[in-house]
Amino acid sequence: MFGAEAAVRVTQGGPSGECRTLRERAWSQGVRGLGNARTGTVEEIGMYAAVRRYEGVTDAAEAARVVKEGFVPLMRRVPGFVAYYWIDAGDGVMISTSVFQDRAGAEASISSASEFARDNLASVLPTPPRVMAGEVVASA
Repeated sequence: MFGAEAAVRVTQGGPSGECRTLRERAWSQGVRGLGNARTGTVEEIGMYAAVRRYEGVTDAAEAARVVKEGFVPLMRRVPGFVAYYWIDAGDGVMISTSVFQDRAGAEASISSASEFARDNLASVLPTPPRVMAGEVVASA
């Protein structure tokens, strides 16, 4: 389960006029913490990650090619996208990690990954992945 996320709405939209949360605007500008003038502390901006572990991969190179050409562009279009990694852990194990600004993005990535793997990778990823997701509580 993800932690609660309180968002402050800003009155001015971004470049395309959309209303974005203060957190989203700060994140897009590279800010990784928000100052609290009342307490003098810096509050970390929440991020959420989804990790999928695939075992029994029959062709790691082909899986990587299909993911790079087809799935990565899909992830980049998910609102709140921060980063995506496809990792070859060896011995027929591959790990997918998606990072988003909010829980909704992480959940969307889980759904998208399931559909994409079923439709495009069934021959090289013969078993369903072990899926884990949650709030990022430390980062560097």
